[in-house]
Amino acid sequence: MWALAKLTRCRWVFRGAGGMLVYDGSRTRTWRWWSKRWNKAALTVGAVVIVARPWAEIPNLQRLLLHEQRHTYQALALGPLFLPVYLLLLLVGPMGGKDEYRDHPLEADARAAAEDAWPS
Repeated sequence: MWALAKLTRCRWVFRGAGGMLVYDGSRTRTWRWWSKRWNKAALTVGAVVIVARPWAEIPNLQRLLLHEQRHTYQALALGPLFLPVYLLLLLVGPMGGKDEYRDHPLEADARAAAEDAWPS
């Protein structure tokens, strides 16, 4: 994933807890398009987080980074199974009438971890 960050000209920002590498992708056309198309602020794969929106436009940046940090821990726990498991749950969720993002177990876990650490 760090190679994707580099290929799309993201700027490295900092290393977070658990080895999380945070890149700023908001200045690149690719990530601005991705953020608008999918209405997402960031993407995490493994230990790499690409923040796709300008940081000033993210209402609670601290909570977003905690959410993405949880995905980093999930990836460490599941190893190479993280992406297949995530995608499978993303595809299966809507079949049961659920929202593919809001009801996704890994997303719900990341939201809860961020809320516990940084309550609103």
